[in-house]
Amino acid sequence: MTKVNRNPGCDNSPKNKMVEDIAVALETGDTHFMSALLDSGTVWHDAGSGEILGEDILSKLRGQCQHDVLTIDQAISHDKVGAVNGQARRGKTGQRFCHVIEFTSAKCHKIRRVESYRG
Repeated sequence: MTKVNRNPGCDNSPKNKMVEDIAVALETGDTHFMSALLDSGTVWHDAGSGEILGEDILSKLRGQCQHDVLTIDQAISHDKVGAVNGQARRGKTGQRFCHVIEFTSAKCHKIRRVESYRG
């Protein structure tokens, strides 16, 4: 099971918490959480895998490698867009990530597009 170190600043903003929750789900392969936010038009552009559409996103999440520790550095949101960055560690190896999330509306109920970068 992945230990998640969340950003304490997200407690003050429901939107920031939502984008943080999405980043955690993307990094840990939480298909249950993500299935409620996706529809057939959702696009995930993962810099390492190319574009993934709709239900295929859940298939990709099922194959995710599990991390030992996930640390969220920043989570921000404005209108229909949010971004989260942090680090995923497995053993002694760490990888930085950033997810930019666009919602279908400012209420953040459904995801239109995710752009993911790792390095």
